[in-house]
Amino acid sequence: MLKLKPLLGLALLGLLCPALTAPAHAGDPEPVPTANRTRFPNFLGATGLLYTPSAYTFGNGETAGHFHANADFYGGGALAGVTERLELGLTVIDADDEPRRSFFDSGGTEFIANGKLQLVRETDVLPAFSIGVIDAFNELKQDSSWYFVASKYFTRGDTDADFALVGHLGYGDGIFDDNVFAGVEMLFNQNMGAMVEYQDDKFNFGVRGRWRGFAATVGLFDTKHFGGGVSYTLRF
Repeated sequence: MLKLKPLLGLALLGLLCPALTAPAHAGDPEPVPTANRTRFPNFLGATGLLYTPSAYTFGNGETAGHFHANADFYGGGALAGVTERLELGLTVIDADDEPRRSFFDSGGTEFIANGKLQLVRETDVLPAFSIGVIDAFNELKQDSSWYFVASKYFTRGDTDADFALVGHLGYGDGIFDDNVFAGVEMLFNQNMGAMVEYQDDKFNFGVRGRWRGFAATVGLFDTKHFGGGVSYTLRF
């Protein structure tokens, strides 16, 4: 029997898509351009930190291929911006099926579909706000991971300043365990940054570097095991 929750969620995204191209009103706050150095696929194939997503999305015409691996799984896929505020992705994951507590409840190879819609664009005062889903069709057997997340530059993200500090705060179910998740990114220059996230009662730490369209991420998960990933982003 088909589960209604993921289908209803995807239908909601479809209904909201026309709002993405609606003209701005004169009284709307002016959005703040977001630096590209915060928009990279994470380990689960959504723009974000390590496991946690951010409220930022790929823009229209941005496409990335990615591969990530750690003690829980390895896999890769593609992520694309369909409009300026909607991204869709497909990731193939081969999860660890050893008899131990893993990040996932089931092992084997699965295709997971991701989507994120930015409802509110970031301004000088307001954070960006998005809704999204990891594994929309529950292939990982942990329920579709719907989430709400806000992200904000505490320093101006549209300048060329070397240092920037970005905060993320959200709430989700499924792999997010019906709980709060949070993260902080410290961007030291245009090509290097560090991050820490709190997710599923665990702390994960990472560093990320980029060169032209390439990006590489190394993470320490639950202070116990390492993982890494690479991605390449094209902007048409």
